[in-house]
Amino acid sequence: MSFRSVAAKNLGLRMAGVMTFAGAALVLVSLTNESFIRAQSPRSAAPANLRLPDETAGVDAIARTLVSAFDQVDIVALGETHVWRLDTDLRIAVVRHPDFAKKVRSIVVEFGSTTEQSTLDRYIRGENVSRAQLEKVWKTTTQAANGVWDSPVYAEFFAAVRDVNSKLPADARVRVFGGDPGPGDNRSRETAAVSVLKEQVFQKHGKALVIYGAAHFYRTMPEGYLSSVGQDIGIVRMLEIDYPGRTFVVIPIGRLDIPPGATLPVNPDYQKFDRALKTQVRPVLVPLQRLPFRDYTAEEFLGNGVFSCRGPGGCVSMFKGSSLTLGQMADACVYVGGRADVDSKASGSILFRNVKIEPAEKGRRLNSRPTWP
Repeated sequence: MSFRSVAAKNLGLRMAGVMTFAGAALVLVSLTNESFIRAQSPRSAAPANLRLPDETAGVDAIARTLVSAFDQVDIVALGETHVWRLDTDLRIAVVRHPDFAKKVRSIVVEFGSTTEQSTLDRYIRGENVSRAQLEKVWKTTTQAANGVWDSPVYAEFFAAVRDVNSKLPADARVRVFGGDPGPGDNRSRETAAVSVLKEQVFQKHGKALVIYGAAHFYRTMPEGYLSSVGQDIGIVRMLEIDYPGRTFVVIPIGRLDIPPGATLPVNPDYQKFDRALKTQVRPVLVPLQRLPFRDYTAEEFLGNGVFSCRGPGGCVSMFKGSSLTLGQMADACVYVGGRADVDSKASGSILFRNVKIEPAEKGRRLNSRPTWP
C-alpha cells in the first residue's frame, strides 16, 4: 500500500479517505503534515449536554440527527479525516437537508483562506467564478503546499452549498467562511478560526457548521503534548472559554493505516467496538458519553490518527501512554468500522468486505460536481 507523503518539518499527521462505490467502501490513504497540534492543558472542555439516540445508522439518518442538534447547540464541529469520501458525503447530506438552511446560515471550513473571502462569497452566491479564481480559496491557505485541499471533495462541497443556495431567496442563503489565515493574515490557524466564529456567528446570535480536521476539535490533549506551539490549544477549547456548552463535537473513528516507520502504542480492537453496537450498518453515529464507548481509551482508538515525526525514533503516536478516554475527547463519533478482512486494491486503496455500507437515499446525488464558466 502506498502513501502520498510530504517531507515533515515538525509533525506528521496521517489522514485517510473513504470513497463509496457500488455498496462498498474504498479507503484512500495519504500522509499530510501540519504544525497545528495544540499546546497541552490538563483541563478538558466540558462535553455538550445533548440528547441523542444511542445509535444513528446510515449517512442520511446521521445528517438528520446532526441538523436536529442545532436545536440544542450553536456550533456543530464536524471533524473530518482529510480527503475521506464518506466525510464529504456526510457533510453534503447535512447541508442538503431541508431544515439545515432554516437553522444555520454559516459554515466555517479549514480548506478556505480568510483573505479570499470575497471570492468564496461570489462563488457561493452563484456568481460566475473561474476555476482558477476559486482555486485561490484553498491554494492561499497555510496548508496549500501539502496539496491536500486539491482533492476534488473540497470543491464538491463548495458546489453543493452553491447549489443549495440557488434554490433559496437571497436573505435565506448560507454563507461559507474560510477559517485558515491567508497571506497577510498573521493570526495563528486556530485563532483565525475562532475569530471568524466569534465575529460572524456568536456576536450575531447565529449558528454554524464547522469543518476541520478532527484533531482541531479534541476537547483535551495528553499532558506534555507539544506545549511549545503557543496559543493554538484547539478550536473547541478556545471557544469554551467565552461560550461554554454551545459546541457539539463529532469526530470520525475507524481503521486507518499509519505512516511508514510508525508503530501503534495499542492495536485498536474494533471488534470490541462492533460488539457494543446493535446495528451492523456503517457509518453509525454514537454518543461518546454512552457506555462502554465513553471509557474506551484515546490511545487505542485515536492513536492511529496523530503522530509526532520529529525525533530520531520515527513517528510516535501522540496518545502513547495516555489515559484519556473517548468520552473526554469528543461528544460523539461517526464510526466507520474497522474490519480486518480487507483486500488490497489499486495503489493507496483497500476494499472493506462484509460490511453493510448504508448509501444515501435512492435517486439522490450526495456529491455535486463544480462547473466553471
